[in-house]
Amino acid sequence: MKSPTLNRDGNRRIENGRLVYYHQTADQGYWENVWERELTSDYYKPFQAGRLYEFERFFKRHLPKDRLILEAGCGTPQWVVALNTLGYNCVGLDYAITALRKARQMAGPLRLVSGDLTALGMADDSFDAVISIGVVEHRKEGPEVFLNEMRRILNPGGLLLISVPYFNPLRRRRADHDAYQDDVTGLDFYQYAFTRTEFCEILENVGYQIEVVYSYAHQHSLSQELHWLKKIHPFLRRVLLKLSDFIPYVNTKLGHMLMVVARKK
Repeated sequence: MKSPTLNRDGNRRIENGRLVYYHQTADQGYWENVWERELTSDYYKPFQAGRLYEFERFFKRHLPKDRLILEAGCGTPQWVVALNTLGYNCVGLDYAITALRKARQMAGPLRLVSGDLTALGMADDSFDAVISIGVVEHRKEGPEVFLNEMRRILNPGGLLLISVPYFNPLRRRRADHDAYQDDVTGLDFYQYAFTRTEFCEILENVGYQIEVVYSYAHQHSLSQELHWLKKIHPFLRRVLLKLSDFIPYVNTKLGHMLMVVARKK
């Protein structure tokens, strides 16, 4: 059987109203390999200086500085480093033991825990806030088991900042015009992209109250979806993408990712 041609961003299809990415299973081995390539001696320097990049407006606006925060699925774990540098009280958890060990070697003492996000070995009502960046979309059966566990360990009224890929209006328009019919034969499920409505409903059904929803990384979304951008001169492409920062609809509605701020009811 001929293998499908793999697109740079993974092969995508519409299934049950979701945009589904196929590539390979995002299991522990996959992430350990990805992070092995990222972790260099210079990787942590900006985070040790407190750089939060695109997350600054979310974290500084919403996270409690004097309360206990968990980053669930912290990976490398750069945000734990940056937040603690800035005076937050943040613990990181991930199942990627090698990445956590290397993080301690390169970034110094960190409060990191190895664990399974579907069965957190932590007491009920033990954290005031939970951060989850690009994690729950990778479970083929759906994100609910992650969301229930995060809710369990949150104090009543505790805050969740959670980010997932966004099936945004541009992508939905493309879907209406028969995009996303890639060949996925022989490929494994990688992740879902959710509409704002669907993901907020999932959170509410699990027991969260939505406070505010953002979209971000719109330049990535435009680069991925507007194929003509890939055909023009790189300098002109950079100029056009930079100009998109100043178009309110584009930079607030067409992000590659959703960031939802919600509270445990």
